[in-house]
Amino acid sequence: MSADVQALPRLAPNRREVIWAASACGVMSGAAIAPAVPLMEEALAGGSVIWGRVALVLPALVIMLTGPWIGRRTAQMDQRKGFVTALCALAGFGILGGFATGFGWLLLSRIGLGLSTAAVLCFATAAIAALYQGTERAQVVNRQSAINTFGGVVFVLLGGLLSQMGWRLPFVLYLLALPVAFFASGLNWKAPVSQSTLRPDLKPLRRPLATIALAMTAFYLIPVQAPYMAPLADVPALAGLTIATATLISGITSWRIAELTKSAPEQTVESAAIISVILGLMEFGLGTSLPALLIAAALLGAGFGVLLPLTVRRIMAAGSPETANATAGLIASALYTGQVSASVLALLLTSTGSGVPFVVLSLGLALASFLHWKRDRLKPWGRWIARNIA
Repeated sequence: MSADVQALPRLAPNRREVIWAASACGVMSGAAIAPAVPLMEEALAGGSVIWGRVALVLPALVIMLTGPWIGRRTAQMDQRKGFVTALCALAGFGILGGFATGFGWLLLSRIGLGLSTAAVLCFATAAIAALYQGTERAQVVNRQSAINTFGGVVFVLLGGLLSQMGWRLPFVLYLLALPVAFFASGLNWKAPVSQSTLRPDLKPLRRPLATIALAMTAFYLIPVQAPYMAPLADVPALAGLTIATATLISGITSWRIAELTKSAPEQTVESAAIISVILGLMEFGLGTSLPALLIAAALLGAGFGVLLPLTVRRIMAAGSPETANATAGLIASALYTGQVSASVLALLLTSTGSGVPFVVLSLGLALASFLHWKRDRLKPWGRWIARNIA
């Protein structure tokens, strides 16, 4: 009996595990209720195809717009109390949507969910930057990216199962944030360096933040647009298989990224990942068969699985512990900018062809990458143009 009692503390999660769980909770903002959107639209709006999609993307839009501001505000709070409060708010606003009797109520709850999710992500990401260094930080970030990816799959599957019993039931998943809040309340989140409201220097962060936003746009375009691709449109299960392939490959790559960076220089691995994303997008846009789309999904997933953790680590290294929360807000904003951009891109271009959004983004990323890689050679031309135009 005494041996069992002594073993109980070992079951309690440590700070890293709480960070990973909290970050995964942030993924629930859209994943949990995505399968229930058609049922929600039928129940609350008589089949309207607008408001359910607005409710789905609204938290991402809120995080995109308020992430940097929330990051600075969280720096002023006690990190443990603020973290716990944000997780409880996520659970509260999340479950509140399940009691909606109209889209007005639902949209208000989704705005609250977006704000609380942004705070959770800021506290979790700032904790990594402030509490871990070197290889330990790299491991935490790699695992965080992988767990977030796998968590998205799990929440979509659970949401789909629960939606079979009614559109309100998937909202119950948001209550999973409560046990995370419980464990977070018992841990010490005091950073070695006190937080402040200082803003990070944006100059070294602009390019990696843009990389995160563009990588997320490419990756998120798969669940947004894949169900409308010709080989997949008539068989939802095949669309699900394609989305799951990208997600699974991304998670595995993030989990095993340490082995990749040991076998080749980090810059080489990152360049290969960018090429993988560009080729995956082009293959997705031009592919006309299921095998071609699965290969494209694997290429996209592998590239994203490398780019996300490497870029987040670079952003953290460029910042400082004093600005960890503000930097975390910028990362959250960049991630959800990618989600919103993917939805907008699909909406604007899908009428010209289901594969067009992928091709356009592939060409845009290829051009941006070329200009970045050749920027040193192009600088003299830029100065010459500036002088002559002036």
